[in-house]
Amino acid sequence: MSEARRPVIALDGPGSSGKSTVGAAVAARLGLRFCDTGLLYRAMTYLAMQRGVPAEDEAVLVALVPAIRLEADAAGRLVTVLVDGIDVTSAVQGPEVDAAVSAYARVPALRSALRVREQAIAAAGGIVMAGRDIGTVVLPDATVKIYLDASVEERAARRAAERSLAAGSPDAVRILDALRARDELDSTRPVAPLRPAPDAIRVHTDGNALETTIDAVVAAIRGALPPQGDEPGLASGSEKASAPATRPAPQRPVRHRPPVAPTPVGVRMQPMASFLSFITRCVLRFFTRVRIEGDVAAIPRTGAVLMAANHASNADPILIGAFLNQRIGRPINWMGKREVFDWPFISWLARQASVHPVERGAADVEAFRMATRILETGNVLAVFPEGTRSPDGRLQAAKEGVAVLAARSGATVIPIGVADTDRLWPKGQLLPRFTRSVTLTVGAPLQMTEPPAPGQAASEGAPEGAPDGVSTRPGRRAKAASTERIMRAIAQLLPERQRGVYGDPSGT
Repeated sequence: MSEARRPVIALDGPGSSGKSTVGAAVAARLGLRFCDTGLLYRAMTYLAMQRGVPAEDEAVLVALVPAIRLEADAAGRLVTVLVDGIDVTSAVQGPEVDAAVSAYARVPALRSALRVREQAIAAAGGIVMAGRDIGTVVLPDATVKIYLDASVEERAARRAAERSLAAGSPDAVRILDALRARDELDSTRPVAPLRPAPDAIRVHTDGNALETTIDAVVAAIRGALPPQGDEPGLASGSEKASAPATRPAPQRPVRHRPPVAPTPVGVRMQPMASFLSFITRCVLRFFTRVRIEGDVAAIPRTGAVLMAANHASNADPILIGAFLNQRIGRPINWMGKREVFDWPFISWLARQASVHPVERGAADVEAFRMATRILETGNVLAVFPEGTRSPDGRLQAAKEGVAVLAARSGATVIPIGVADTDRLWPKGQLLPRFTRSVTLTVGAPLQMTEPPAPGQAASEGAPEGAPDGVSTRPGRRAKAASTERIMRAIAQLLPERQRGVYGDPSGT
């Protein structure tokens, strides 16, 4: 397959210019893979911090590079971060990594080692690669080079808006100052400083809506590529599969969906949201009797709160939002499936309910960042640890993201059991049906401690008799234990028929 059929797109730009969001959307539009090279630097920073390796120890840092890896999702986005084979995607987005990544990214030997990795990822072509030195250093022969630019004031305003911060507020000013400092560091570092490649197409985004910027980048790429008739094909697979193959991989159709602008963080009850909650309560009471049990008063009225509930029906978020928003006097933020935002009216309702879009079936880095921001700014976030609705109403094995969010944010965890909604609105049924009653039970607050991370106690060996391939690292055990604790607390709030894998101490 020729280079024109499998182009390599270099996408550079300063911090918070939207490279990750725009790059992923452009790649999806053109049927290409996507790689945010910042994840490699975050992974190295995270690993170095866990191993106690300072940025000055270049030789040891370079020796650690083989331990990190990026895996691709079904759309070809290299968004899952593995360290020693363990998924640490959520951990690399923590504030500790945010604060330290610039220092490690300036290490010349580490940049050289990661450049080899980045070039290997891009070797098969068919990729959009985003970073700060892709067009100048990593891929100087890229098919097309784009430099995504925006004023520091514009970038700071976007980030402040995501966090629902008022313009000119102290927190918004701190964001602006931090971005200016980061720009100075990136543009003056002696190795691979941030600057547009001489042949890069500059796309200025001040004042642009997200979709406008994506359209501009796609148009620039198409205009720079030789005419071929067909759009470039998607080269799927993981980082390992990105090496050139002896025969072209079969192309898969890629469904283009326009990107979704972020929902502002819900920080206070709005009149429209209160009105919609009232209407929703009236509608629900037409179908069923809703019982609220447990100590609702124990839900904190200030500070970070992470509500964790079982998910047996589409009625669950509606029920929790309509009844608990009213009781606690605080808006509940949600991480909702991306598909909700495909319909204008439903999208408007979702935004009124502070629903933030999540790409299902992938490690959505931006969604995890948003979830972290919601909690770090002292707001309420509701999640379904199972990740998706249960097919039969019973609890399924949960993902560990809820434990990581709770531990890193210090949020108070409120377990919530929603009983019998699978009978009110079964999975696969278009509309709810009349049901005698459903029950929402609020559990006792939980506090999670920061789990040790993979590699923190690397000298500890596996217990005698441990099966091959089973991780025995304390970080993984701690996250699993915290997740188990949260899920068993939820299970105790449910009828026995819905407790599923958490119905007894053995989890069977």
